[in-house]
Amino acid sequence: MQRLASLPDNVRRATIALLLLATVPTAYLAVAFSVADPLLAAWWPAAGLSVMAGMLARGRGRWVVILLVALATGSGNLLAGRDPLFAFLLGLGNSVEVMVIAALLAPAGAALRIASLRTASRFIVVALIGAIGAGVALGAVATVFLQRPFVEAAVQLTASHASATLVTLPLVLVPLVDGRPMRALEVAVQSLALGGLVAVVFWPGNDWPTAFVPVVALLWAALRFSLIVTALQLAVTAIAVIVLTTLGGGPFAAVSDDMRAPVVLIQIFLLVYATSALLIAGARSDWFQLIRRLKAQEEALRQGIVTADAGIVILDRSLDEPHPVAINPRAREILQGELPPYAIPTLDAAIAAGATTRVEFERAGHAFEAVLAGTGSAGGADLISIVIIDVTEREERERQARELSEELSRLNAQKDDFIAAVSHELRTPVTSIIGFSEDLDDGRLPPELAASGSIIARNARRLADVIEDVLELSRLSALGGPLPPPADVDLVRLAHECAGDAQGLALGRRVRVDVADDAPASLVVRSRERDLVRVCANLLSNAVKFSPDDAVIEVALAPADDGGAIVRVIDHGVGIPEEFRDMVWERFTRAPVESHRLVPGTGLGLPIVKALLESRLGGSARLLETPGGGTTVEVVLPAAAPAVSSAHTVV
Repeated sequence: MQRLASLPDNVRRATIALLLLATVPTAYLAVAFSVADPLLAAWWPAAGLSVMAGMLARGRGRWVVILLVALATGSGNLLAGRDPLFAFLLGLGNSVEVMVIAALLAPAGAALRIASLRTASRFIVVALIGAIGAGVALGAVATVFLQRPFVEAAVQLTASHASATLVTLPLVLVPLVDGRPMRALEVAVQSLALGGLVAVVFWPGNDWPTAFVPVVALLWAALRFSLIVTALQLAVTAIAVIVLTTLGGGPFAAVSDDMRAPVVLIQIFLLVYATSALLIAGARSDWFQLIRRLKAQEEALRQGIVTADAGIVILDRSLDEPHPVAINPRAREILQGELPPYAIPTLDAAIAAGATTRVEFERAGHAFEAVLAGTGSAGGADLISIVIIDVTEREERERQARELSEELSRLNAQKDDFIAAVSHELRTPVTSIIGFSEDLDDGRLPPELAASGSIIARNARRLADVIEDVLELSRLSALGGPLPPPADVDLVRLAHECAGDAQGLALGRRVRVDVADDAPASLVVRSRERDLVRVCANLLSNAVKFSPDDAVIEVALAPADDGGAIVRVIDHGVGIPEEFRDMVWERFTRAPVESHRLVPGTGLGLPIVKALLESRLGGSARLLETPGGGTTVEVVLPAAAPAVSSAHTVV
């Protein structure tokens, strides 16, 4: 069914149409050849076809298909000579079963896949529920039109529909391939055996009470073959049993001259036959999948043991002498052999005791540590796992790691010192350039020289800002120390002031910076106002730069549960792709997308924000996507900033 449901819509609709068309002759044949009870069919395979059509339909189209099922089954009954109103009401009764099973097994167009004991059990329960619904509806119709006792009619029709759906639906609900190996010769032998047993037991004239015998061959298929083979054999066997019994063969036909009793026995037989086969096949599939997973885990564990740096040995002590179940190459190298004793007194004594313990020993100039764990009966461990670690190598690796860490710290400090020194050296000439360019602006210069002076002044100020940012990062990445004591800061007031300052950053583009209307009247935390202003200014500067003309930037504030505050700067600009949101906190790093390259900047604003929050304010920040497009920076501040600065590593 999953394969059919995944087909293109036009192919899927064509399949539904074919199933509905096939329902008409199937319903007609079920009535026309029902020799036991011409008024009520002994078996109703049309139920399986109509349910398949209903499960393939999607959305509102399913209601259309359910109505067409009523029309198709009603048409089959009408062709078989039934009264038009009676036939139409029977069709509506069949649509009840389709509606129930399709809703429970394929609620959103993806049908249940029978591939385990759980799914097989669910299918059986749902099929029975659907059959009961059809039996009740059809039993009421039979009571009115045929004057049959309601309970008798409902039970007979429920069994007829349940046995039909349990036999036919698995043909499309089980996977074609489930990975189980099958031998063609065994399948052929089992199929011949099943066919022979069904023929012998149910052949006309034979009345031996051996109806259970074919079940043995079917269980053979359920235990050995894939689910699709079991489903096919189940359907073929059901048809053969019904046909042969109708012709007067088998133990059921010999029960009574009135064929109603044999029909009831056939339906009970098919119900037991189908449920047993499906449940056993589902359990067998679970067992097979479990074996596959265990084998995969065993292989992964084996590969891990073989390639491990540690020596690993698993010993079996159930024999007279401990015997290795597994030993990896590293253990062979350390122990200089596979079989105990290993000429290591402490280790050999621990193995003999079979207890969980830890021992140390030396060999070939190396110190080793062995961890032994015993598992087994209360009288003693049957299995002992030994993990041997080369302590000498471990200590050497730790020493190398410490040296590498110290070297990296030293290089990082040199880098920061170099950047700070260069920035200091650049500050003096840049300041001179700014001063002289401003003097030129104040003088009377020709227009072309005045324009050049403005360019010099603007770029000099930009270079000065970069130098100041680099120096700020250098100070923030230094070791922690005492800070000025925090004071009460009203974040609402500060947000209004920063919004006003940021308003002038892009007057020509008419970008507006507002504080959210739902902000509280006052929101006070104990913090450091100078650092908070720097954080707010950097975030608003970024928001203005990356916002389009006539955009609105919003500063939202809210109290946090722990007494702190949450501040969000929300823009509707170009946004930052999710895969780049972590990297933009690194200095001199910007999102590698065209929309960001077109905006001037150095990639230092967000790193400064992060450093200020982590080292001085005790807060944190993260980047989110603004609904509708853009970026939201969420800053979380504690109720009180720390008294001591923490070291901050700027990458």
